[in-house]
Amino acid sequence: MIYDTLVYEDQIIKLDCLRHRIYLRDKEITLTATEFRLLVAFVCNRDIVLSADRLLALVWNDGDVTTDVVKVTISSLRKKLEPGATSVIQTIRGFGYRYYSLDNNRC
Repeated sequence: MIYDTLVYEDQIIKLDCLRHRIYLRDKEITLTATEFRLLVAFVCNRDIVLSADRLLALVWNDGDVTTDVVKVTISSLRKKLEPGATSVIQTIRGFGYRYYSLDNNRC
């Protein structure tokens, strides 16, 4: 898992888990705690399709959260990431979402 390595980097992002910082093409961006956890879940499972229910289990510990919250949070995360990284979070209709990376590094 990424928290074991503390830093993940590909051609698009650098994710520093120890310092809770994210860099998009070498420019630091600000994420909420939930957006950060969501990005960690995507990066650790990159190129794997994750359903909204699976993302709920990985990111949210609150039983009252619905898949609508997942969709809203993904939308917010995309807005912050995609000015410099178009379509890194892809929607796979009928299945879920995946983080697309050109690199093959794993957590």
